Amino acid sequence: MTAADDHLISVSSGEVRILPPDFALKKMIGEDVDIQQIFSSKNIEKAQNVINQHKDSFLEWVAEDLAALNEHYKKALNNLTLCEIEITKLSILAAKIKSQAGTFGFGLATLISKSMENFCYRHPRPVNEHMVVLRKHIDTLLVIFNKKVIGDGGAIGKELLDNLSKLVSKYN
Repeated sequence: MTAADDHLISVSSGEVRILPPDFALKKMIGEDVDIQQIFSSKNIEKAQNVINQHKDSFLEWVAEDLAALNEHYKKALNNLTLCEIEITKLSILAAKIKSQAGTFGFGLATLISKSMENFCYRHPRPVNEHMVVLRKHIDTLLVIFNKKVIGDGGAIGKELLDNLSKLVSKYN
């Protein structure tokens, strides 16, 4: 390997690229900007206000994502032998919901979405029992967002998570 290719590493399962650091953001904000200035209490408060202003928009976005989850779930269920693409789409949507839910204060939804994403990853070619687990994840997310369950959902959220975790463990 040459010095120019030192960001490439070969592993037994295939080739993996490790990319050099990207300093584009640093260039955009300037070399001499103090990081403490960027992350001041005032700037963090401003950023949080912007996020809070978009909470209603998020609920619209997530409704679209939930509808897409249902669509891909149905396609996968209708053809289990050819559903790997649909499971990948479910995993991508779960990852999207996971990241956005946390931003807007839906901690329980973040945990449920993460569980779904991981389950899809572990079961790219699901059997009927796996589809039941995925359906329960989707149903739980629907309830969380329809009832606007913020944070961890308290005792009910813990019970939902515990029950879902047991179901996941049973079919892993």
